[in-house]
Amino acid sequence: MLHQLFSRSLSVYPRIYLQFTALVGLLIAAEFSLSTLSMMLTQRAVYRVSQRVRHRRDVLRRARGAEPGGNCCA
Repeated sequence: MLHQLFSRSLSVYPRIYLQFTALVGLLIAAEFSLSTLSMMLTQRAVYRVSQRVRHRRDVLRRARGAEPGGNCCA
């Protein structure tokens, strides 16, 4: 029965079917774009955090090397 209803609606409403198909396609494309954007933003955030950590370590390393009581010969 569902098949008959579906095939009848295809013959009676081809334009609505095509619009519905286009809408589903656009929704799938939008979700793919959003997931890609989310992944890119996540990668960028991870990169920025890692750069901050590197910078802090570098600053701490320089500060330890500049201390008068530090190990100057290591």
